[in-house]
Amino acid sequence: MTDSHITDLAPSTLTKNLFTVFTGNISAAAIGFLTILIISRMLTVNDFGLFNLAISFMLIGSAVSALGMQTPMVKFVSSYLAVQKTAEANHVLKITLAVRMITGVLLAFIAFNTAEIISTKVYNYPDLTPLLKVASFGIIGVTIFNYMRSALHAYHLFKWSVILQILVDIGKLSITVVLIFLLGRLDASAAVTAFAVAPILGFFLGLWRLRNSLMLQKNAVFSIVGRLFSYSKWTFLANACNMAFRFTGIFMLAKMSGSEAVGTYGLAVNLTLIFPIVISSLIAVLLPRVSRFREIQQFKDYYKVSLIISLCLGAPTIMFLFVSHKIIPFFFGLKYYDSIHVFNWLLLSALMLAANSTMRIALYSTNKPNIVAAVNLLRLLGMVIGCYLLIPLLGTLAPAVLSLFLNAAVLIFNSRYVFSHIHSGDIEFIEEEELIETY
Repeated sequence: MTDSHITDLAPSTLTKNLFTVFTGNISAAAIGFLTILIISRMLTVNDFGLFNLAISFMLIGSAVSALGMQTPMVKFVSSYLAVQKTAEANHVLKITLAVRMITGVLLAFIAFNTAEIISTKVYNYPDLTPLLKVASFGIIGVTIFNYMRSALHAYHLFKWSVILQILVDIGKLSITVVLIFLLGRLDASAAVTAFAVAPILGFFLGLWRLRNSLMLQKNAVFSIVGRLFSYSKWTFLANACNMAFRFTGIFMLAKMSGSEAVGTYGLAVNLTLIFPIVISSLIAVLLPRVSRFREIQQFKDYYKVSLIISLCLGAPTIMFLFVSHKIIPFFFGLKYYDSIHVFNWLLLSALMLAANSTMRIALYSTNKPNIVAAVNLLRLLGMVIGCYLLIPLLGTLAPAVLSLFLNAAVLIFNSRYVFSHIHSGDIEFIEEEELIETY
């Protein structure tokens, strides 16, 4: 790995990297949009709802199997590279990969064997069982692919990261089209298969790019393992709650309103993927950079520009509020007309989330993952209780309305918390001496 990848922190480089990740993710999202368009039009609203349940099951499983190690991996690799400890950074990569593969396989095994119980006992949808079984294999693929993208971000290989994401989305589209030609139609099981298989391609391509850093060595670094797990217990809770928050609406609607409501809500969720793209682009570029800060002034400067950056990236998408009533029926048909209002509420909600992502980066980089975890847990509880109370009154709108108000509350709290600690100078750093002593 060349030094230029790990030492160039100039503002021009930051802008270039952010542009690369954002435009690459937008390109991947366009391909993903086409895939969802094909699937949603070929399936009934009911089957599309089952498809969304299975994909949600797969994504939550992959988030749980990560054990919260994705963020600390990027943080610690970036911190080690900042003090030129390449060997230690490589050890973090190898340790994390081993853990992710073990937990991914274990969780997939559990998910496969409990698919029938979840389908029949929890949701009373026997037709969901084969979809969950296919999705259980997807847990492994999504887990290792997400690991690979984070590893590339830690080494500032952002072009490779977006190339892998684009290839994976092309893979989903290609598999979907091939299955249509082979089967003469498309069912929910085939659609889930495309989403389960494609991420494995991206993982192996990334593995080839990082093959030198991931070459096995005999000397294990137990202290690094301890640091990773000490930090990741909080990021695990934070990420699990964050992922659960994202899909609570789908699961609660499935339980209380039926799979057709899930199809309506699920389409709106898929159409708001522009904001996860904004968020993932910001985190991919900013987290490795902010993790190397060693001065209070750097955080003061970051606070001033971070909210502006996130809002500038997210604000242009507000125009979709005014055209959603035309776009959704045109592309997806009148059967998804009820998705329009859900989409509008989720769009505003996601704008709050995009702005909040920069504050979350600051909290992670200043060793406050416990604050992120606590806030995400409270937000999840608010969503669960709110859905239980409001779905009978508002129907599919309930989770979207709750998302807006809960995300706005989190943004206000995190911004005040970060600002007050920066102003008082109460910031914790991982000092260079600590990094050296861990090896």
